[in-house]
Amino acid sequence: MGAFRSQLDAFLKNFIYLDIMNSALAVLVVIAHPDDETIFAGFIHALVHKIHATVDLVCVTNGEGGFQHSAPSEYLYDNLELSNESIGRQHLPRIRKQELFASGKILGIRKYFFFDQLDLKYDRNVDIVFAEQWNKKQIIELLEQVIITGNSTHGYDVMLIMLPSIQSHGHHTASGLLALETIEHLQNNKSPNIKIPTVIGGSEFVLNELPTYLSNPLVEICSILPNEFRFNRTWKLSNTTNIPDYQTIVIWTCSEHKSQGSLIVETLTTLTREYEQYFYFSINNEKNTRARIQLIERIFNQLAHIHEYNTGNVLQQQ
Repeated sequence: MGAFRSQLDAFLKNFIYLDIMNSALAVLVVIAHPDDETIFAGFIHALVHKIHATVDLVCVTNGEGGFQHSAPSEYLYDNLELSNESIGRQHLPRIRKQELFASGKILGIRKYFFFDQLDLKYDRNVDIVFAEQWNKKQIIELLEQVIITGNSTHGYDVMLIMLPSIQSHGHHTASGLLALETIEHLQNNKSPNIKIPTVIGGSEFVLNELPTYLSNPLVEICSILPNEFRFNRTWKLSNTTNIPDYQTIVIWTCSEHKSQGSLIVETLTTLTREYEQYFYFSINNEKNTRARIQLIERIFNQLAHIHEYNTGNVLQQQ
């Protein structure tokens, strides 16, 4: 009887919080390369598999620049010499899309939008990215169209972007900046028929203080608390004993990107973390209401309650 009661309590807990959402949550994720979704893998997996959100994904580049990491995987792809730049750039866009589909199957991604912008080289300077690699105007137009029509007439409730940072890959920062510019453009249009999503930025680095990006005011993080939300990767996937945690999901997704041979090692070393960190932008407060921040609070609080079977794991909000 005790075991049944515990199962019933768990079911009711999830049901109550799902009812608060009123309808299925729709999330749009915007990344630069086919493998950047792994940075947010724990949160995305929980959105889909715990609160039954719909998650779609935009990938800005074609991923051709990943040839430098492809040598170990060449035997898996018909012995194509993918580490040879000309051969890699020819075949990697196709290969990396398939790898993203495989990773997305684990996470539960419903729909993909590929903008196929050039992935020429690593550069932290976003001005060079816009001048030499990407068609900025086209990306904003495409992203605006996805926001308006990607989820039919229902629109998206939340848009998750890569947090711009001077320490990051210029493509990561550029994708975040263009997403914020798109939101600003939609806000300025003031169309009552367009649902504008609430934007949060996910950090690829562990941050111990509020992030800043002084060269663009759109990146300003809201000063009203809470402005940071954390997803705990050490939460267990289930209350059954010996069930893996979300770190396992992260590695599973990384393992699908076999053409990027160093990704798993990088994730386990340079990018290792206990929490995924997400920040709430000031641009969301254009109407001076708390409705948007309350939505984000509900999402993270719901995830915390769902994972209460993890002894001692409590959602942290900074």
